[in-house]
Amino acid sequence: MNRIVAILALSFATAGVALACPGEASTAAGGEKKHCDMPTAAAAPLPADGKHVKLTVAGMHCGACADKVKTALIGVDGVKGAVVDATTGVAEVAFDEKKANTDKLIAAVAATNQFTATVATN
Repeated sequence: MNRIVAILALSFATAGVALACPGEASTAAGGEKKHCDMPTAAAAPLPADGKHVKLTVAGMHCGACADKVKTALIGVDGVKGAVVDATTGVAEVAFDEKKANTDKLIAAVAATNQFTATVATN
């Protein structure tokens, strides 16, 4: 029984390491964070209804970063969908204007304590 528990514990610990963004725990020369090359997952299209806004997000370097930003945006009441691309630094969000606004979206990104967002100018 103890052997089975030990094997399961080791399996879960190893899986967690494999799924983590390896750059988040390390620091590059010069003190800046080093991030992985994890790609951004293919995004589902945004719903056509609702208001759409594009945000420029600073600080994203990999797919894991984009996933964190997307999770923060989806957590805002009224958000219908979000597509976040770490390579371009752009997040496009569809939301219900009666429940959400750009200030709430920007605040949600800032609440990650890793990224900042502004309304894209183009």
